[in-house]
Amino acid sequence: MDIALYIPLLPAIISLFYFAGGAHRSRGGFIRIHRETRKLYFIYPRQKRLHVLDWDQLEVLAGFIPIVSASGYASRHPLYLIGIDYSMDPPTEICAACGNLGLFDGDRSARSLWSYLQVFMERGPDDLPRPAPIPPRQSRWQSTLQPYRDWRAGLRRTLAKPYGLLKTPITIPLWLGWLLINAFPDSVEAFIQYNVPYTQFPKEIDRLCGFEVKRKPVIRVDGERIDP
Repeated sequence: MDIALYIPLLPAIISLFYFAGGAHRSRGGFIRIHRETRKLYFIYPRQKRLHVLDWDQLEVLAGFIPIVSASGYASRHPLYLIGIDYSMDPPTEICAACGNLGLFDGDRSARSLWSYLQVFMERGPDDLPRPAPIPPRQSRWQSTLQPYRDWRAGLRRTLAKPYGLLKTPITIPLWLGWLLINAFPDSVEAFIQYNVPYTQFPKEIDRLCGFEVKRKPVIRVDGERIDP
């Protein structure tokens, strides 16, 4: 009964942490690695200071983040890239966490990502699989429903496997749990964070790494704008 009395306060508490933590201003950040400079460039979310780390001096490990909730216990294992930023006074150790957090496969996702980055730095992108094309931007409503569509598609694939229907007494409760702990939070995040940008790099780093956004030329005929 005591716990039930606190349930109506949860939205207010979550909103307080959301705005106090600055998540409404930035949804996260990226790291960038340049093969010629052999540097790693990183900006912490909701900050502006650019950190530059030497690739050859990085210490690498798979992190361990325990998660205990009412639905059970899990752990995440992001890839930690740790180095010294010598541009700071005094030189300071910086940790950049990245990659698949490995909710179910332990540290295997972190290890595979590190191997992927090593191959890129040694041989370039030619020997690596091409990334999937970026899907077109969806509306807020479509983005909110996408986690449920992915959940339904995954459940259908599971049931279509040999003996999939016979295992439904086990798979259905597991997938309902996955709906609550993964699809529902992702859906809420997609709705709230729809227009929240990622942390931006300085323009010189965008230019160096080939991510500079080139402005399209403006063409006007008789004063009317024509999109190229």
